[in-house]
This record gives sequence, C-alpha cells and structure tokens, in this order.
Amino acid sequence: MEIIEFIVDSLLIFVTVHIGLTLVAWVVRRRTDSGLDEVSKDLESEQLIPLTIDVDGDQYLCYNSMTNDFVCQGANLQEIVNRFRARFPDKQAAFAKGDDAVIAALQLQSKDLHENSSSIRSPS
Repeated sequence: MEIIEFIVDSLLIFVTVHIGLTLVAWVVRRRTDSGLDEVSKDLESEQLIPLTIDVDGDQYLCYNSMTNDFVCQGANLQEIVNRFRARFPDKQAAFAKGDDAVIAALQLQSKDLHENSSSIRSPS
C-alpha cells in the first residue's frame, strides 16, 4: 500500500510541477510577445526611431537604422538625449546597432540618466 501511495504522490507532484512550469512559460512568452508587439507598433507608427551609433573623434553620431538618415550627435548620452528631444520632441529612440564597446559605454551613461530621461529607451 505504501508503494502505491508513493507512486500516486510522485505522479501528483510531477503533474503539479509540469503544470506550474507550463504556466510560467506561457506567462513569459505572453509578456515577451506583448513587448515585441508594442515595439513593432511604435516602429510602424514612427514613434520609435531605432538608432545606429557611429563614433567620429569625440562625437557619437546617431543615424536612423531604417533609413540611414542622420538624427543627432553628441559627446555623451546627455547631449544625444537633449539634441534628440529638441529635434523629435514627440518621439522616442532606442540604440539598435553599433560597435559593442560604444553601446556598452552609452549603457553605462544611461544608468545615470535613466531617472531623468523619457525619450531614449534602454538598449536591449
């Protein structure tokens, strides 16, 4: 009798864990899909401008990743944010392409500006 109880308990635990993991995976997938849908809508409506970042001397040059049009430039992230806001006050931007070291440097700067910035999205 104890073996049957052990098997039944083990099956119940297995089923419970399996259902729990399936629900967690579903929630994660739904949130990810929702976030991607929001980004896609923002890109299509041109409310979000994906930026390609190049460096020329001490200046970061920002281009629209989709059209290759020049967007703005700055010596640091604060200047980029200020110039982007002045030129596109009703839009947001996200760093989409660029040298990994350049993106990493701007990400470090964005930690300091994150609380004060609403027009530049964190790269991810």
